[in-house]
Amino acid sequence: MKYCFGPVPSRRLGRSLGVDILPMKTCNLNCVYCELGITEKFTCDRAEYIPVSHIKRDIETVFRSGRHPFDVLTFTASGEPCLHSRLGELVSFAKSLCGKPVVVLTNGTMVPDPAVRHDLCQADILLPSLDAVHPRSFRKVNRPADCVDISSIVQGLTDLSRQFRGEMWLEVLLVKGLNDSPDDITALREAVEQIRPHRVQLNSVARPPAEPWARPLSRERMEEIRKFLGSRAEVVVDFNRRLREGFMPVVEVEIMEILKRRPMTAHDISEILGIEPETAETVLDKMLRASMIKTEIFQGRTYFRPDKTGAGA
Repeated sequence: MKYCFGPVPSRRLGRSLGVDILPMKTCNLNCVYCELGITEKFTCDRAEYIPVSHIKRDIETVFRSGRHPFDVLTFTASGEPCLHSRLGELVSFAKSLCGKPVVVLTNGTMVPDPAVRHDLCQADILLPSLDAVHPRSFRKVNRPADCVDISSIVQGLTDLSRQFRGEMWLEVLLVKGLNDSPDDITALREAVEQIRPHRVQLNSVARPPAEPWARPLSRERMEEIRKFLGSRAEVVVDFNRRLREGFMPVVEVEIMEILKRRPMTAHDISEILGIEPETAETVLDKMLRASMIKTEIFQGRTYFRPDKTGAGA
């Protein structure tokens, strides 16, 4: 499969079968915390970056195989999925095949466009982001393209909230010293009261970020902010329940596909593949020795990434 991946453990959704609908790092933001690295194609233009027929074929293949039990099907991207001009068609197609909720992850930047809001309204659950409301903080943490305006995003999210019949969970990712000041959090609370999402999910830097100096907030500070934001807010915790065993075969190519999407620990890999930690470590060690992957230490944990200079390039 080229465009479908997983299921992967999601802290918010359970086992999520992902559908990646854009070329790597096609985005209108260049967030300091992005686990995929620096944005390579910086754009606000909607287009059919990957032919819809190719993505549909992948989705159909997954459903025909029946080998990948999942809780939700999630449209995501190695960038911003709303940049794909036929997102709404893809969501509707997936819903015609799938008896599970269809989710769209988005950075929220495109919602001022009524056509984008129409596409998003085809989904069951929306997970837009809003990391900062003050323009200065927004520029610091998200580093937007010139075509992105934060006040228009807040209004667009408000309009979308009124139109959308499913659930909207607003994600806020906080980076120490960039968007966590008292003024930032007060402005965020005012925006939340205006948008009225079903949930506000507070996150922080949890994987190796695009900028190595980006640091997470403490659990205590996250709890303070949660209480300040009110009853809709929750701190997102790590996905840690044991996945059902045996739903993915243990092969190196599938591990590589997982690591291309995001850096993972050996524990993450064992959870995704439903295998013992010792087995995951054995396979990963073999891939390290073959220069297919490399390691990176972040917050005291060892993560694995593809090694673009070695055999995995």
